[in-house]
Amino acid sequence: MDHSTSQQLRHFWIKSGMTQTEAAEYLGMSQSAISQYLKGTIKLNTDIILQFAEMLNVNPQQINPDIFTPKHRQQNV
Repeated sequence: MDHSTSQQLRHFWIKSGMTQTEAAEYLGMSQSAISQYLKGTIKLNTDIILQFAEMLNVNPQQINPDIFTPKHRQQNV
């Protein structure tokens, strides 16, 4: 499991001050799932990283530097 990605997510999460319940409502998932993503128990895939990044108002690459969205690919070409 990539714990550095979950650690980065947790870093931005703490800065946001958002509760797990608020995030669960925003993302349409259970509070338990939010907790597991933050702990690194559930692996973060690209779609989930993009959702968290949007919610936390950060660039997805700040959570995982290896992620490339179509927007980033166009800029890098």
